[in-house]
Amino acid sequence: MSGRIEAVLFDLDGTLAATMAPWDRCWSDYAARHGHTWTEIDRRRTHGHGDWAHHLAAVCGIDSVERVITDCVNLMVAQVNSGRVDLLPGIPELLTTAAARSVTGVVSASPRRFVTAALTHFDLLSSMRVVVAREDRAETKPHPAPWLHAAQQLDVDPSRCVAVEDSAAGIRSAHAAGMRVLAIPSWSPSIHPPEADLADHLAADAFQARGWLRETLTAPMESVASSR
Repeated sequence: MSGRIEAVLFDLDGTLAATMAPWDRCWSDYAARHGHTWTEIDRRRTHGHGDWAHHLAAVCGIDSVERVITDCVNLMVAQVNSGRVDLLPGIPELLTTAAARSVTGVVSASPRRFVTAALTHFDLLSSMRVVVAREDRAETKPHPAPWLHAAQQLDVDPSRCVAVEDSAAGIRSAHAAGMRVLAIPSWSPSIHPPEADLADHLAADAFQARGWLRETLTAPMESVASSR
């Protein structure tokens, strides 16, 4: 296959921004108000999964998933707008590296209102050629549909995309879509097999990821394919 990587697509929560701890506090507090103690099992069930609201509604005994989404998004948008959420270290530099040789986009399992608020707050919205949020596909991570939808919107073959992810569910999702996967597990201390074996590169942080991404974006696709 000739040509090069054309697009770098980023997950948002835990990949671009340090939002996973705030989301976890939001879910934990919400569950506590409804009589449920949030545990590590709940965290594993929600991290990187687009159906987190279904899980939260179930453990809280709430009939309306949309009510749960509205309540939690209201809290998280307030967190972002008040400046209590930051980009993760090294992300501005990683974005600069990506944008120098490709188009960039965001593929998130979070609701669009939160995604838009976060990207606007960080002044990133205008630089993203595509933004996929929870509402854009019936299927969500770990299903590959969100990544495939982003590639389709960009008119780029999935094999010419790099997906940047932090969660096991996100890695499975992007790999199933046929993309190269750069994993930066900021929220979990590590990614374990089998997801670790699906990632093309595991980086300790965005600074370390930058070198791999630069090399990948400058390598011919023949070299990329042979390294998989």
